Amino acid sequence: MDTASIKSSIKIKKEKFLTVYKTMTPEKVIVVWLLLMLAGILLFAGLLQINNRYLISIPARGGYIHEGILGTPRFINPVLATSDADKDLAELIYAGLTKRDNTGNIILDIASSIEESSDKLHYKITIKPEARFSDKTHVTADDFIYTISLIQNPLIKSPHRVEWEGVTIEKNSNLEFSISLKKPYPLFMNVLTIGILPKHIWNRLTEEQISLSDFNIHAIGSGPFFIENITSVSGIPESFTLLENKYYTLGRPNIQEIVITSYQNEKYLIQAFENGDIDRVHGISPPRVSDLKVATSSIRTSLLPRTFSVFFNPNKTDFLSDKKVRSALNMAINKQAIINDVLKGYGKVIETPFPFDEDQPDPTYNKDKARKLLVQSKYLKNASSTIEITLSTTNNAEMKKIAEMIQKDWEEIGVHTTLAVYEVADLNQSVIKDRDFQALLYGSITNSPADLYAFWHSSQRSYPGLNISNYVSKKLDTNLEIIREDDNELTRVSAYESVKTEFEDEVPGIFLFAPSLIYVTRDDVNSPIPIYSLDNSSRFLLVSSWYRYTEKVWPKTYYKKLLTILENIIH
Repeated sequence: MDTASIKSSIKIKKEKFLTVYKTMTPEKVIVVWLLLMLAGILLFAGLLQINNRYLISIPARGGYIHEGILGTPRFINPVLATSDADKDLAELIYAGLTKRDNTGNIILDIASSIEESSDKLHYKITIKPEARFSDKTHVTADDFIYTISLIQNPLIKSPHRVEWEGVTIEKNSNLEFSISLKKPYPLFMNVLTIGILPKHIWNRLTEEQISLSDFNIHAIGSGPFFIENITSVSGIPESFTLLENKYYTLGRPNIQEIVITSYQNEKYLIQAFENGDIDRVHGISPPRVSDLKVATSSIRTSLLPRTFSVFFNPNKTDFLSDKKVRSALNMAINKQAIINDVLKGYGKVIETPFPFDEDQPDPTYNKDKARKLLVQSKYLKNASSTIEITLSTTNNAEMKKIAEMIQKDWEEIGVHTTLAVYEVADLNQSVIKDRDFQALLYGSITNSPADLYAFWHSSQRSYPGLNISNYVSKKLDTNLEIIREDDNELTRVSAYESVKTEFEDEVPGIFLFAPSLIYVTRDDVNSPIPIYSLDNSSRFLLVSSWYRYTEKVWPKTYYKKLLTILENIIH
């Protein structure tokens, strides 16, 4: 059929329709139009449903965060940062060669590749060519080498110096360098998370000027955010406005602006939150969390590597050399009650030396069994005999409360307990340094099983070593050395299992609990935090993926890399 025939056919049908339409009554015309409108609505709804079924939601740029922190930052500098306030801002502003993901695994950040030699002594590293500092200068091998040279310089007094002792670095090209170790270190990839300083900024300063430099406040890094503005009161920085860094190598953050305001104490921090001046807080004591009028879903938690334990010192009292007494003291403590009453549930009972162990054994709490075990000790001459012990700890409200609960538990199995409370400086100098205690309630940081070496290896018994229990075991020493130095993961895992078994059998100390990072929010920002955190600043590890808004796109037409390039050009 040719075109002319088609047009003629359409014209005839149109004329027939108009003839029928003109003969219809007004009521029938209204019905026809209603049916046509209904059909149109149904068609539109069907198309909309089909469209929504195949669309996907993705994070969209935009959004604002206002968070309060405790303390005033002094060193927003990864080489010098020690306080929580310093680390918080350093985490947002700086980036390292590697970083941790949600589960604690190491991923590449500024580095595009890291090649490890078979003997685990040499690392060939290449920096991503697109990596830039917030002043738009490119990150190079010189920047990393300079950063590590500062850390290794004893005059700088970096808290990371011990991690880089004996490490040498050789530049291969503008973006490539090699690192050599004296002996294998299984956790070296973790060490590479240290933030990188811009050499062109810092090398103008002398060693004496570095800790005094204004760049410790007006920091320049290559992390997900950069400092846009600082508000000071009487010369003291009070509020930091950060904007997203479009050059960040792991992707431009979705959140456009973060404002960090510092407060001098918990009272003012909570007051600002309650007044609506800020929308996020962290680092507040567990009892105060329940006072905040927020939904449970607004409270995010992440386990911290802080192990609170009771250390025994058999050198100060003979009965602590009896494993039955140590086991009885362990069984008598209601650890879950400490979590509930002191930490208000924000923590985890632990029975092993590393708090992140997922295979924690069942709690040992059993007062009846503890009493029976205690009377079997050779240090109890008869059933009516008692043991007297002094439990030392720091003069801190929470630690005193925990000590009092332990005292009550031990008294209930017939162990007369005296508490000795010290100020922090006195505890460190008079008690810990001289090993002058019978039992010590104390907290330690264990980022990995390898850190147990410092607290339990026999070579660390003398000050400044941290084996404050003076515990000696050749088997334990061997296993701790393997965990710290062996490059075979299966061997290290096996050694750690042996360590856990020895601690369970010998009870050289009592592992009580690990606290949780508490992060309270009440804005609409989707902001996941890691399952496990190394410190409070770890809440910002995933900040580049946080988002407040979403948009829907067709999967086959969504090309993130292309859109990111276009977005960076436009904005």
